[in-house]
Amino acid sequence: MAPPLVTALQCMTLATAQPSALTAMFIDDLGWERVASGPVSGALARLWGLAEPPSGEATVLRSPGSSRGMVRVVTGVERLRSRTMATRWAGIEMIVGHDLDGLAARLAARPGFRTMVPPSDWDWTEYGSNLHRAFIGTAPGGTHLAFTMGLTQPQGREFPRAAAQVGHVFDVPLVATRFESAKRFWCGTLGMVPFLESAFTDHLWHRLWRLPPGSPARLDIYKGDAPGTGLGGIELQGYEEGLVDPEPAVADRFDGGACMVTYTTRDIDAAHAAVMADPEARVLSEPEVVAGPPYEGARAFAFLGPLGERVEIIERAWGIAAAGATR
Repeated sequence: MAPPLVTALQCMTLATAQPSALTAMFIDDLGWERVASGPVSGALARLWGLAEPPSGEATVLRSPGSSRGMVRVVTGVERLRSRTMATRWAGIEMIVGHDLDGLAARLAARPGFRTMVPPSDWDWTEYGSNLHRAFIGTAPGGTHLAFTMGLTQPQGREFPRAAAQVGHVFDVPLVATRFESAKRFWCGTLGMVPFLESAFTDHLWHRLWRLPPGSPARLDIYKGDAPGTGLGGIELQGYEEGLVDPEPAVADRFDGGACMVTYTTRDIDAAHAAVMADPEARVLSEPEVVAGPPYEGARAFAFLGPLGERVEIIERAWGIAAAGATR
C-alpha cells in the first residue's frame, strides 16, 4: 500500500474579526510565541483561491519548541453558529502538558472566552484510545478551542506530548453530513490512515455536545505519513444534517473561525495530481513557489475538499519550525 500523500499538520488558519484579541489570548494565556507576521500578498491570496487578501496582518503563532501544529490568525468574518455543530473545519484541539484545570480557570477570566464544556474526564478506551481530561470553549471571535491532557496511554501508540503547558495543535475536527464521501477522499485519495474509528447513538459525546439521544454520530481520526499518532490528525465527525450549521462554503472567501488547514507532503506533485483527479475536490492553484516567511521559497497549492473544506499543501515544513518534530 502506498504511503499517505500528506505528512504533518503544519498549521490551522483562524479567521476572525478580532485578530488582536485572539492573538493576545494565545500569547498571554497560552504562552505561545509569535514567529512570523506580515500582510497577505495578492499572490498568496490567489494561491488560496480568495477574491482578495485578508486585511491587516497574518500572524503565525506556535507553542514554544514546537515544529508543527501552529496557528495563523487573519482578519475575517465571524462564524455563524445557529445549530449544535459548526460546518467544515470546526476548530482546533491542543495538547496540554500539565494543570489543565488551572488553564481552564485562567481562560474563563479572559474577556471574550466562553467555556462550553468544563474540565471533565473523557473515556475512549472502548475504541482503543485513552482516558483524557479536556475542556472546550470559544475564543474571541467565536473559534472553537479544545484543550486535552492525556491521563493514560492508548493501545499500541503514544498519546501526543506537550513541550509546554499548552502544546501544539494535534487534531482538527472536520464536521460532515456526508461522512462516507469525506472519508473516501481523506483515506482514499490522500491515503490517510485511520487510527480511531467509532460510531454511536448514545455516548458521552452526546451529553457533552447536547446531541439528541439516539441520533447517529461517527468519529474517526486519520493520520498522515508519520509514526505513532502522527504529527497532527484529521478528526472526521459525522452527524445528521439537521444538527449541522447550513452555512454554505464560499469558494473565494475564508470561513469564519477555523478556515484552512495546512499539511506538509513528501511529494507535492503527486499530491496535486491525486487531488486533481478526484471528482469531488476542486483545485484552487498549481504548486508554486511562495516567497517570504514562513514559506521561504517552498512550493504550495490549495484546494477545496468534498465538503468545501479549504486545504493548503506545502512541500516542506516552514523554516520557522524548531529542530526536530513534535509528536
